[in-house]
Amino acid sequence: MKTKIFFQALVLFLLQTVTVNAQNSISVNKEQVSKETTSNTQDITSETAKDLIPVVRFGDDIKVKLGGFFRAEYYVDSREIVGACDGLFGFFPQDKVYDANGDDLNEVVRQNFSTQATRFTATVDGPNLGGAKSKAYVEFDFSGGNTVNVRLRQAWAKFIWQKGELLLGKAWNPFADIPFPYVAGLHVGIPFRQFNRGDQIRYTFKPTEHVSFVAAGVYQTEHKSILEESSNSDIRQNPVPEFHLQWRYNSSKFSAGLFGEFKSIRPATKVTNEQKQVYKTDETVNSYAFSYFAQYLADRFGLRTGGLYGKNLGEYFQQGGYAVKSIDEQTGRRTYSTSAVTSYWLSLSWGKKWSPSLFFGYSKNLGFSDNILAGGNFFGRWQNVDHIIRVSPSLKFSHKQWTLQAELDYNSVAYGKVDYADHGKVKDTHNVSNVRGLIATTFFF
Repeated sequence: MKTKIFFQALVLFLLQTVTVNAQNSISVNKEQVSKETTSNTQDITSETAKDLIPVVRFGDDIKVKLGGFFRAEYYVDSREIVGACDGLFGFFPQDKVYDANGDDLNEVVRQNFSTQATRFTATVDGPNLGGAKSKAYVEFDFSGGNTVNVRLRQAWAKFIWQKGELLLGKAWNPFADIPFPYVAGLHVGIPFRQFNRGDQIRYTFKPTEHVSFVAAGVYQTEHKSILEESSNSDIRQNPVPEFHLQWRYNSSKFSAGLFGEFKSIRPATKVTNEQKQVYKTDETVNSYAFSYFAQYLADRFGLRTGGLYGKNLGEYFQQGGYAVKSIDEQTGRRTYSTSAVTSYWLSLSWGKKWSPSLFFGYSKNLGFSDNILAGGNFFGRWQNVDHIIRVSPSLKFSHKQWTLQAELDYNSVAYGKVDYADHGKVKDTHNVSNVRGLIATTFFF
């Protein structure tokens, strides 16, 4: 009971207010609060402090489960890396950059100890509505970047029928809603595994116990396509939402899925020519992608794998994006071409209490559909990278709610020169490698 009251108080402190519209709304024991706050003769002890906490009472049809995890991790990199979230997400090493003496400026060892990935969740089972069970979920953490900020990761409501589900809100992008590989690092396989969350409307149809079909419309909110950075661009992310279709198979030991998406973004609504004249533009960038995953779970053995092919997938932390292929001299109007990427990953695990695992990932930049213009006209990720390879062995020890993990990430990247006259392909490559060592402990509650 005390644990439940503690987490209720913590959630109230972080979110400032909690408003629940249910059959019975929030009630506060005003008599106890008044008694303690008006007393100037007693110190607040552990017993009296609990009386200051507002008592949250939900309706008979509402059940709330609070959860999450505490995570602390130490990591060290053999050189400067490309990553995210203040280095918690380590992707691959930065290219070599030389000073006047010919020394590599990026050959610097970096280390950090962080608890920013600590996370809190709330799952709410609600009343039936129109023959459907209702459910809501909220999740937030503190890994917002260089400064520790509370970040809303997910917030959705779901209506569940016998053979269907309707989800509304911010959740995993359907194209990235696949099993995580067996890794210790927070990168969870990026950039080989797609990663994205966004606000969406998603319907899941389950004609049989094992088969389901998913259709969704997704708006780019947290993870967005890389857009033009110009004071002359009135940027609009999506003229229409992203469209997703899926097929999934689920059983006790084996599951698999096939995914497809279509996306249209508008990089700008106005352009400026060399004479500083402004013109309206409605040019869009259209792209598509396909993906798969498969998972096999036996008593002690686990295998997970996945792959994708697609264009303009920067918002999924994949290589590539789109680039300008022509500019109208009179109006400044631009046309665009998209680049393609393919990536694959395999993850193996063995054991229960002591569990060694191995991850392998490969990503390849396939270039653009057309020849593109040089000089800062690319919008995406890692244009000068031809391919990326990662091998990660790890070991996990589990005891009830606690886990302790150790991992080594070896990454090799082929940097090169972009050939704009040959579909933006990367040539004359050289390899740069690094190793990240990580130790992490997690307590789930």
